[in-house]
Amino acid sequence: MTRRSLPLFLIFPLFLVLFSTQTQAQRWKRYRHEVSISLGGANYMGDLGGATTGDGSRFGDFQFSVTRPAFGASYRYRLLERVALKGNIMYCQVYGDDAEAGNESRKNRNLNFRSPVIEGSIQGEFYFLKESSSSAYRVPGMKGGGGSKLAGYVFAGIGLFYYNPQGEDANGDWVDLADLNTEGQGLPGGPADYSQVAVTMPVGIGFKYAINRQWSLGFEYGIRMTSTDYLDDVSTSYYDPTALRAAYGDQAVEMADKRISSDGQDLPPRGAGGIRGGSEYSDTYMFGFLTLGYKFKSGRKGRTRF
Repeated sequence: MTRRSLPLFLIFPLFLVLFSTQTQAQRWKRYRHEVSISLGGANYMGDLGGATTGDGSRFGDFQFSVTRPAFGASYRYRLLERVALKGNIMYCQVYGDDAEAGNESRKNRNLNFRSPVIEGSIQGEFYFLKESSSSAYRVPGMKGGGGSKLAGYVFAGIGLFYYNPQGEDANGDWVDLADLNTEGQGLPGGPADYSQVAVTMPVGIGFKYAINRQWSLGFEYGIRMTSTDYLDDVSTSYYDPTALRAAYGDQAVEMADKRISSDGQDLPPRGAGGIRGGSEYSDTYMFGFLTLGYKFKSGRKGRTRF
C-alpha cells in the first residue's frame, strides 16, 4: 500500500497557520510593560456617618454622598499572559459626617472628619478575560484577526498608606486630631497611641478596553481593608473629660465630645466609658477609577520602544 504525502499546495498554508498561531500566542511578551493614570472617586466606611440600613453590617455604612475625588498612577508588568503585577501610587481625601447618618444616635454624636490618604501598594492580577494581543489590522479576505478588545481581571494586594484625620471645630476650622488624643491615648486606662501609617489590603475587579495595541481605557473598583480603626479618629469610648483636659488641653475635650441633643442644643462633656465608636471593625476606604493606559513595545533584542 502506497503512503500518500500531503499535497505541496496544502503544506505552505498549514505552515502559515501554525506560524501565525505561535506568533499570536507570544506577541503579549512584547507588551509586558504598561503605565497608567487614573481619575475617579474615593469613599469611606467607618464609625462616622453611615448606618443607612440599620442591619449592623459594615456595608450598611456606605454613603455615596461622602465620595470625594481621587487620583492615581500605576505601573504594570505582565508575568504571564493572564497574570500581572501592578504597583500603585494613589491620593484622595476621605470624609465622614454624623450629620449624614441614617439614625438619630449618630446624628446626635455630631462628629465629623476628613483625612488625606496617600497610598503605595502592589497587587497581583489574574485575567479571567484575557487581553488580546492579536493584530490591530484585519487582512482582507481572512477571518479572525483583531480579537476581543475587552479584558477583565480580579486583583488582591498589600501596601501602606498615610493618613491625618482632622475634625471641624466650633468656628468651622479643621483641626488635626491625632495629637489631641481624643480618646485618652497614652493616659491610664486609655488606648495606645495610633500610628498615622497603616497597612492597606486592596481587593477588587477591573476591565480594560483596547483602543489599539498600546493604548487602553479601563475601569477599576477596589476596596481597601486596613489595619487601623483610627482613620476617622474614632474607635472606642469617651475618656474622662477632666483628665483629658489636664493632659491635653481644652481643644482635646472640645473635639472629643461634640454631642448635641435632639433639638440641636450642645450637651455637657460626657463622663468616662460612654460609647464613642465601635472597635469591632477596622476602617475601610475604596476607589473607583477610570484609567488611561499605555503599553511600551519591546524590541526583539530586549530594548523597549516608546
